[in-house]
Amino acid sequence: MDKIKILIVDDEKTLCESFSQILREEGYEADVAFDGEQALDKIQNQIYDVVFCDLRMPKIDGLQVLEKIESVSPQTFFIVMTAYGSRETTLEAIHKGAYDYVTKPLVFDDILLKLKHLLNFKKLNLEQRLLSGYVTEQFAFDNVLGQGPEMKAIYSLMQQVARSAATVLISGEQGVGKERLARAIHYQSGGKIEGFHIIRCGSYNEKQLDESLFGVKGVFLRKAKGTLLLDEIETLDLSLQEKLVKFLHAGGVMDNDKLRLIISTSQDLMKEVAKGNVREDLFFKINSVELKIPPLRARKNDIPFITKYFVRVYSEEFCKKIRYVTEPALEVLMNYPWKGNVRELQNVLERAILLSDTTTQFLDLKDLPSELVSIASRPSQHNFKDAMRYYEMKHIQWVLEKNRFDKKKTANDLGLSLSSLYRKIEELSMAPLQ
Repeated sequence: MDKIKILIVDDEKTLCESFSQILREEGYEADVAFDGEQALDKIQNQIYDVVFCDLRMPKIDGLQVLEKIESVSPQTFFIVMTAYGSRETTLEAIHKGAYDYVTKPLVFDDILLKLKHLLNFKKLNLEQRLLSGYVTEQFAFDNVLGQGPEMKAIYSLMQQVARSAATVLISGEQGVGKERLARAIHYQSGGKIEGFHIIRCGSYNEKQLDESLFGVKGVFLRKAKGTLLLDEIETLDLSLQEKLVKFLHAGGVMDNDKLRLIISTSQDLMKEVAKGNVREDLFFKINSVELKIPPLRARKNDIPFITKYFVRVYSEEFCKKIRYVTEPALEVLMNYPWKGNVRELQNVLERAILLSDTTTQFLDLKDLPSELVSIASRPSQHNFKDAMRYYEMKHIQWVLEKNRFDKKKTANDLGLSLSSLYRKIEELSMAPLQ
């Protein structure tokens, strides 16, 4: 079997050499190009499976490299290497066909995991993908949950605990992706063959849960293999919580060493303990390893890339030709508060793609729910500070674009020092300047 061929394109020679060495040690065939000209020469004479490319390079930039790959080898996966939050050029690359992105400084363990998932995903034909929806989840959980610093910290901890037997607590608001993260732990722990089971504690009465978990047959805790996710743990009856504590103690009579237990909640469990809804001993038992997923509104720079993931998935599922969203549509998605988090964004994009015209290539404002567009397109009607903040942000963005993102010129036009411009960008929660 031929080795997977990978090209790394970046004017940072140290990065290229380190990255290529790691890839070779993992069994890949790695090549490097230190600028766009070298990359074009190599692409002309060699078909690569994957190209990792920086966008900002002298003479010939990454977008020109992407255009060449699209013309000579469209089956090649082009992955952008970018600074987190550098939205403008990265989005242009996505519009032109880039498959994904990784952020600098590079975390090689994360990239190797992504590469493994990507190449496995590539092996599957469209029919297999549609028949095995879980495969997409398995191979792209980092795309759908995001790749910003908040999520990278979670992935790092996840990989540390995945192969242990430790019980893990996943917390976060409804819709942030707790179940998806639990599945990722299941896959990372080598549990692909064994089952992944979910019990939503709030969906069953006490008797049903008692019989399923602790009864004589005890299908789940006694006999199940793989991973069991207990969702909405705070809704579990106190008497059953006591039984669960006993199960979690090593050497307990019901101990099942072939079962991995993951607990999830959308509530603040400390508050639930204070209210008497959760036993204190259970809280301390399950809280040794907590993965807390931030809400989507707290990591808006992840939205463009989560959007790219769902557009790709649903375009395939519904046999559409949609590549991405327009800039105005993306701005709306970025400004909307997403109380339902990733799940709400997923539902909006699924509906938009399902109802779109077969000739549509980019979703536009007309494809999004009118109420969503209305909410995201205006500041609060009743809050003067919100309105001032909104128009201040819009004006800075307009001046930046007019000056082609020349920060010094923008600061001068605005009558600010460069450091003041950076502080203002941070205060307004705009994408970081590069």
